[in-house]
Amino acid sequence: MTDDGPTYDPKTDTYVGIFETESASVAVMEALASVRHCEPTELDPLYCSVDPDALDRLVASGSDQLCVTMHIDGFEVVVTGSRRIEITPPE
Repeated sequence: MTDDGPTYDPKTDTYVGIFETESASVAVMEALASVRHCEPTELDPLYCSVDPDALDRLVASGSDQLCVTMHIDGFEVVVTGSRRIEITPPE
């Protein structure tokens, strides 16, 4: 994820970011923490919502067609095979 975290898109009311080196599970937690203005350690563990190892394996498979949607603490989080994260806040 970039140092500034995901960027807010007011047209779609989502936060969007691309992650490069870290695992998908770490990137999701860092992006969500950035959106929530807190530290990743302050969030519920990811395994309460999704299997982090399975998420990492799916994204590492390299399929650009991959799209995983999960709900974490009221936020909809989408991770794609192209290493894109989209976070939609609760309404």
